[in-house]
Amino acid sequence: RRRAKLPPCTAGELRKRISNGEYLVVIDNLVCKLNGFVDKHPGGPLAIMHMVGHDATDEFTSMHPRSVAETVMPRWAVARFVPDSKQTCVSSYVEDMTLPFSAARSSMTDGSSRPQPSNSNKENLDYAAIQRDYRELEKYLHENGFYQYGYGDYLYEAMRYVALFAVAVGLILFGPLSAWTYLLAGIATAMLWQQLAFFAHDLGHNELTGRREFDMVLGICVADLLGGLSVGWWKKNHNTHHIVTNDVDNDPDIQHLPFFAVSTRFFESRYSTYYKRVMEFDAAARFFVSAQDKLYYVVMCFARYNLYFLSWNYLLMSDYAPYRELEIGCICAFFVWFSWLLSHIPTWGYLALYMTVSHSISAILHIQITLSHFAMSTESPDPAHECFAARQVRTTMDVICSPSFDWFHGGLQYQIEHHLFPRLPRHKLRRVQPLVKDLCRRHGMEFKEFSFVDGNIYTLQWLGE
Repeated sequence: RRRAKLPPCTAGELRKRISNGEYLVVIDNLVCKLNGFVDKHPGGPLAIMHMVGHDATDEFTSMHPRSVAETVMPRWAVARFVPDSKQTCVSSYVEDMTLPFSAARSSMTDGSSRPQPSNSNKENLDYAAIQRDYRELEKYLHENGFYQYGYGDYLYEAMRYVALFAVAVGLILFGPLSAWTYLLAGIATAMLWQQLAFFAHDLGHNELTGRREFDMVLGICVADLLGGLSVGWWKKNHNTHHIVTNDVDNDPDIQHLPFFAVSTRFFESRYSTYYKRVMEFDAAARFFVSAQDKLYYVVMCFARYNLYFLSWNYLLMSDYAPYRELEIGCICAFFVWFSWLLSHIPTWGYLALYMTVSHSISAILHIQITLSHFAMSTESPDPAHECFAARQVRTTMDVICSPSFDWFHGGLQYQIEHHLFPRLPRHKLRRVQPLVKDLCRRHGMEFKEFSFVDGNIYTLQWLGE
């Protein structure tokens, strides 16, 4: 009833109001004014800012429980959106407007030696039909229990965490004085951090219980207390990544100068809306990028140290850190207990061995993360009309593996499925993949998947070119 009483708003009126400073987002044909909510948004302000002037229905429903859509968002509605009857599946009404933090889109080609990787037949994709069938699939998954939380799945995972923790700590405290002791302890620690990262990822997406605050606090206990990394930083980063996947100017997950450039548009020293600075393509960047395919694994071995820095930078410098005190306390507690554990390593040589192994083998996780996006398209063929589902398929790849190796990849080797349905429990992504493949086949979207080895080769080739 309240919807019917709201005044109508056309695309032209939407643009005018946005130009006057209103943060308007279209969700299920409701025009929501989010100026008063943007700084309170649990997923970070950028997840909202990038959707100003966009139809964010699919982005919103994929990232939030249905209860939020039904009870929370209508409170922010100020108008009923009246779309142009001659246009179908308009994703953005502001592509020709210059807006701070708005998702900038690049041209279809970026001047590289070959066209950007993208979907075949991209010019002929029917975005309206893709959007319709994607929403039908999302509805089917809800109705058939795919979103129900499987606590039993985490029982086996918890046993794995305890076993890895016991091996790492037991070897350091009670193992024989041998290089093998600290080598194996380092491997166990790295694998523990990798597995805990998958669990913290679920908690950041509220996949465990669906209760945001409980999952977030538990995630802090896992990521901050046991791993020394800020789950708050991760959530702000990761939500932005989901909203503007592989966007050169806006997605922090592909903004890695001076070490990597996954598009030649980074050669232009572009401005990052996430880091709020120009990503300078300077002498250091030219050096590292010229050999990025050769240095890929070397850089990944040091990636965890960068996450320590980013976590502290977020907690100390960010204007938005809702769990700042709790996270700082948990990370400090991590360094206390971890330093106590390290104090039991009797020689500097063995200490260096353990630290090098535990942090270098953590590169596996970072390779798994970057593999799904580094070699994928960064250019939208039609930014004003490309729908959410088509964009996620275009920018993401899956990794093929045996079910017996799902634990190694955390189930997140199904990144296309995860990006289409971020809140779907990762233990069920394998079952969803055939349905997503069918969606892609029916609409001519290329479903990119490789084995872990072939995916590495493909990514290295792209970085080399």
